[in-house]
Amino acid sequence: MKAYPLISPILHRLALRAPSGIPAQTIADLLDWKYATMMSELSGQPGHKLGAERILPLLDVTGSDAPLHFLARERGGVFVKLPQVEGPLEPVTRQCLVAMREFGELVGATSDALVDGAISPEEAKHILRLGHEAVTAVMALLKVVEARPC
Repeated sequence: MKAYPLISPILHRLALRAPSGIPAQTIADLLDWKYATMMSELSGQPGHKLGAERILPLLDVTGSDAPLHFLARERGGVFVKLPQVEGPLEPVTRQCLVAMREFGELVGATSDALVDGAISPEEAKHILRLGHEAVTAVMALLKVVEARPC
């Protein structure tokens, strides 16, 4: 079986040196976690396993997305965080997501086509269609930005 890099050291460091400045003991208290148990789970001590449901609250309290960047990188991707926007600029954020999704599909299809070292005519047609959809999504984003209320 393939050896995978561990995320637990990243989470452990995050709890010890949170960008939010919150001390590890306080992080444990905020997450209703016994400090010793939290540190044992985050450091991967024998007999202690970190539950996946703990990760998002930990990221919120520590103010870090480093583990998400790590996971995305390990999967051959990138993590892009968009701000939570409400009100008149919310359509800009929504269209950013659409443009990123379309671009991601384009890159994914291109990557899949390159696996065998050649791009077949069918793959090229598919890539071109996805490329045009990605460009259209970016142009729609620019239009939304132009039309934003001042």
